[in-house]
Amino acid sequence: MKKHNATKTVLLIFLFLSTVSAANAASFVIGRIYLKNGSVIECTENDRIKLPKRSGKTVFLRNAYRKEEVRESFKAAQIDSIIAWHPATPEHVRKFVPSESIGWLWIYVETPQISVGVYSAKGYGIDTNGGIQVIQRNGLIFRSKTAYCLKKTGETDFTPVGKVGGKANNKFRKKVAAYVSDDPAMADIILNSRTQRDKTVLMLMEYKSGE
Repeated sequence: MKKHNATKTVLLIFLFLSTVSAANAASFVIGRIYLKNGSVIECTENDRIKLPKRSGKTVFLRNAYRKEEVRESFKAAQIDSIIAWHPATPEHVRKFVPSESIGWLWIYVETPQISVGVYSAKGYGIDTNGGIQVIQRNGLIFRSKTAYCLKKTGETDFTPVGKVGGKANNKFRKKVAAYVSDDPAMADIILNSRTQRDKTVLMLMEYKSGE
């Protein structure tokens, strides 16, 4: 497998489920909000960003946890992307983007050709080790709705292809392969794979449009 920037991003990711009570603090992170009008809202060491969920607003807290705290919110339609990290691990940077039809996505894989996003209905956090938290309800055996979503460079929105957890079945493999059918070699690799879903979508790092 070829090495590029996406490899470094993916290898540092730890995807796991967390309770809401444990993850609330982890959803307040440091980072930058890139607005569609070209402006950038950037945190100082005293500021925090409350990570959004579903299609909700993003909250920027200036002087967070202080008497002079000021909150400003931004609609998903105003935002191009959010780059964020936990204060303890600034080397582990995560990217979040809004999808008009799906909601907020964490970008799991990103290459010049394709992006793979993860949708979680209950939202996200970033742990002290830099890993992503996908949140579930506290005290219940309940996992929030999650899905892998794909978007080729040049397309306007993401396409969901199936839930995040578990081994890839034929239905999942066929959906992913159909989406990258313009790269027959990659589609064939996907169809003949027998891996977990996370490893299946990681194969898309080698996708080449029109090949």
